[in-house]
This record gives sequence, structure tokens and C-alpha cells, in this order.
Amino acid sequence: MRLAVVLGLAGLMLAARAQAPDPKAVAAALPQLESAWKADPQNYTSGYNLALAYFETGALAKSRAVIETMLAQRDQAELHNLLGDIEEAEGHVNEAAHEYERAARLDPSEKNVFDLGTDLLKHRGFEPALKTFEFGTGRYPASARLRVGLGIAYYSLGRYDDAVEALCRAVDLDPNDPKPLEFLGKMNDISQRYAQEVSKRLAHFAAIYPDNGPANYYYALSLRKRSSGGMTDNNRREAESYFLKALAIMPRSAQVHFELALLYEEEGRDEGAIAQYKSAIESDPQLLKAHYRLARLYRKSGKQQLAERELAVVKRLKTSQAASPE
Repeated sequence: MRLAVVLGLAGLMLAARAQAPDPKAVAAALPQLESAWKADPQNYTSGYNLALAYFETGALAKSRAVIETMLAQRDQAELHNLLGDIEEAEGHVNEAAHEYERAARLDPSEKNVFDLGTDLLKHRGFEPALKTFEFGTGRYPASARLRVGLGIAYYSLGRYDDAVEALCRAVDLDPNDPKPLEFLGKMNDISQRYAQEVSKRLAHFAAIYPDNGPANYYYALSLRKRSSGGMTDNNRREAESYFLKALAIMPRSAQVHFELALLYEEEGRDEGAIAQYKSAIESDPQLLKAHYRLARLYRKSGKQQLAERELAVVKRLKTSQAASPE
């Protein structure tokens, strides 16, 4: 489970590295970029822009050819970083790591360190990723994204208190950036020591992004986790209100339906829980835990035939998931 979370978070980090430009706009600019490079192949800026444009339009072989020509002229960190992107896109894991590392050694900029650490996380190099992000946060203490990387590296190694502390510091560096808060939300229940700190920051997230579904969901989730430990009815109602806000924004989220069902079940509101488990299953028929808990509630309410039907689904899903390589 921890590995799946780490790889998922690393994927999110890669997706958040930069805002991708419009491929059509880049493609339209290619003829001019090619002409500029042809007219002056010694011009570094023209060459790099052309290589980047080729990469962004999926012409990986052409991008590689330009970069290799340029590297023969001058050994630049950003060329190795872009070559790492190409290797990664082509599935060459070791070659990508080598290029990212080469870039970071030539120029340990925030971007180069971040890209190297993220690539290591993605491919399960957790110990070297931790060292990379420790170096990065020491060199760039005000970088929120390096703090996020550090938090995920700690999480990957089971150092949960350290993970939450790093993510809280990332949030504090830029409270209006939703990305660190989203990562924190995905880990909101891993550290009892920092549970209150996490909840406080998630509350801020929900307040400044009221129309953000994940913002409402993660804060509701933190409230539910706290309420299950003996919080008041007011806390439970608050959690319910934020779950319902999240569902109004993303009504097909199986996970939100499931967590709201758990809240209702904890309160003894079985009919409400059944309705939410059913909604979760409609959104994600493969959600085994929803089938299982629905079966329990059906059995509790005397609906044995419905319970047996759900348990049969549980058995089938367990068999298929056990056989899955993932």
C-alpha cells in the first residue's frame, strides 16, 4: 500500500513540474525554430528552443539529435536535463537517471535537484531520493516543492512523522499553493504526532479554496479521523458538511462516497451508509472495501440475500486482484 501511494505521489510531482504549453502553438512555431537553427547552428538559444519544441511535440528522435549536436559543442546542465526527459519518455530508466544526475552535478539548481529526486522516487530509489531532497532543501530552504519531495521520500521509508513535518513546512512556505496541501491531504492520517497541525492547514486549504473538491474532501477526512477518536457531534456534522461540499463538486468520486459512508456507519446511520456505499460502487465497481462493508450492513439489517450477493463480489474481486501484477 505504501509503495502504491509513493509511486502515485511521484507521478503527481512529475505532472506538476511545469505547465505544458499548447502543442498546436509549439508545432506552429517549429518551422521558424528550424530555420533559425539551420541559419546559425552555433546559436545555443536557437538550438535549445528547437530541441525543447521537438520534445513537446513528441518528436523525441529529432530532439535527441539536436541535443547531441549541442552537447558536442558545450556540456550544459539543461541539455542533460532535457535529455533525461527524453530518456524517461522512451522508458529508458537508467539512462534517464544518469542524465538527471549529470544535470544536477553540473548545475545543482532547484529544478535540476527536484527533477533528479522525483525521478528517483518514481523508480523506487528511495534512499538516494532522500539524500537528494535533503541536499536540495538545505541549499534551497524556501523551496516548497523540494519540501514536498522530502516529505514523500520520508514517507517511502516509513518515517511518517518526518514526512508530515516536511509537508507542513512546505505548506507554510506558500499557504496559497494547493499542491503541497494536496500531498498533505493524501497523508493526513499517518502521524498522530502531527494530526492537529495537518488538520489546521487543511482547514486553511478548504477556507481559501471553497470550490475545490479535494480541499473540502481532505479537510472532511481529517475531521472524520479525529471524530472517530471521540470528537463531538459538532465535529461530525462539520465533517459531513465538508464531505457533502466535496460531493457537490465531484459527485462521481467513489472515495468521497466511501468515506462519508464510514462516517454514517460510525454514527449508526446505517441507511445513509448503505446509500453512500452503493454510490461508491456505482462510481467504482472494483472498490472491494465498499462491497465488503455494504455486505456487513445488509447482513446486520437482515437482508441476507443482498449480503451474499455482495460477498460473492468481494470474493471475485479478491481473486482477480490477487492475480493482478499491480
